[in-house]
Amino acid sequence: MCNFDTDIPTEEAGGGEAQTFRMSISRDPNETPAEGEEITAYARVGDSSILYRITGDSYESLMNASYDDLRHQEVLPADVSTVSQMEIALEGSTYTLTSRMEGEERVYAYKGADVDAEELTRTLSALEAEGFTSQEPTGKEEIRMTAQLDREGSPAVSLVLYRYDGDSCLAVVDGKPTCLVPRSQVVDFMEAVRAIVLK
Repeated sequence: MCNFDTDIPTEEAGGGEAQTFRMSISRDPNETPAEGEEITAYARVGDSSILYRITGDSYESLMNASYDDLRHQEVLPADVSTVSQMEIALEGSTYTLTSRMEGEERVYAYKGADVDAEELTRTLSALEAEGFTSQEPTGKEEIRMTAQLDREGSPAVSLVLYRYDGDSCLAVVDGKPTCLVPRSQVVDFMEAVRAIVLK
């Protein structure tokens, strides 16, 4: 049997706290399949009494997975639909966008006027890790954002993106260097911000 333990940020914690996720993987100990035959393998999540049968391919993939393979690829450790306010620092200026719920839709506003934030929230959600690192940033700060979440206690998540090289930016989440992000995704996010605040 093999156990995987990994810390994962939770939406309720606003990315500021983590919970340990445990998954146990095992092959059937009474089975010795011939070469090329499908093996029987099982997975259990935490202390659940539910045992899941998984394919041999899934078993092999999980057994060969590294810690980084099991981490969330999304840079923002929260659902964008729960963001009630964004304070964004870009090119020496700070901009504040607020939002409210209208039915099941979140409507954003800038300087008291409603704005179309679809591209902004899309590009923010699209920020994904291309590699994980704990390296401290040394390059220029590209954009900084503090997102207030529409959750009990109004938790906040901070995200700062620094130039790393011509192709990547380094993401610092809640003060902790976390991952490298394709610079093209960061540029798209910055352009979406400019489209709203420079109109």
